[in-house]
Amino acid sequence: MESRLGVVLVRRTTHDVTLTPDGLALLADARRMIGEWEAIEDRHSEDDALKGTIRVIAPVALGQSLFIRASAQFMKDHPNITIDWRLRDDPIRFAEEGCDCWLKVGPVQDETLVVRELARVERLVVGTPECLARHAGIDLETMPWLTLGPFEGNRIGLFDERETPQTFSVTPKMASDNIFAVYEAAMQGVGIAIMPHWFVAADLEEGRLVDVKPALRAARLPVNLALASGTRRPARVEQFCHAVQSWCDAQL
Repeated sequence: MESRLGVVLVRRTTHDVTLTPDGLALLADARRMIGEWEAIEDRHSEDDALKGTIRVIAPVALGQSLFIRASAQFMKDHPNITIDWRLRDDPIRFAEEGCDCWLKVGPVQDETLVVRELARVERLVVGTPECLARHAGIDLETMPWLTLGPFEGNRIGLFDERETPQTFSVTPKMASDNIFAVYEAAMQGVGIAIMPHWFVAADLEEGRLVDVKPALRAARLPVNLALASGTRRPARVEQFCHAVQSWCDAQL
């Protein structure tokens, strides 16, 4: 194929074999062609039942809860569907991963993909009643903060009901790139944290956590669905995307 196209597709060393930029571009084109051919088969097949494998990359927290519930229902509704379900919070190279769709919290920094916004997630500052009692009278800025690295880091940004920003720097009591770790530290009363409302709704309702500043909210984060560009996609992929969108509309 390299000889036919006149370009180098694979970089070979004594240790490994990797695709060149031309190889990555060809891989993306080839996967798009396969997807379009499968869409043609779906359109002309007498069997309307969805079948085949859907390869999905989902964010860790949503991928272990809301999204997996939507996927489980989809598989029950379509018994001939299988799903390759992988959880990643870090950015991916879509073509290299070979996935059909990528569910991601936050922006998708890849202009070659088709991106659909599924929802925007409300986020609020929470802490245990014991933690708030222990630090009563302390300004929000000087509270012990537990921060989620990809979104807060050392800088907290909150907005009031008029969308007026309140931004300040903190030295986190704990910082992590994993929402479950931040959540558990908050539940243990170590400090306060910005959490998605869907993630802590039950804890708020049952009093295990408290909305620290009801008049303030962190910026809503988009939940995005990214797909390879192309004129057609297999019916199983399109219907799966519709199912996830419906689930987000109901739950987020």
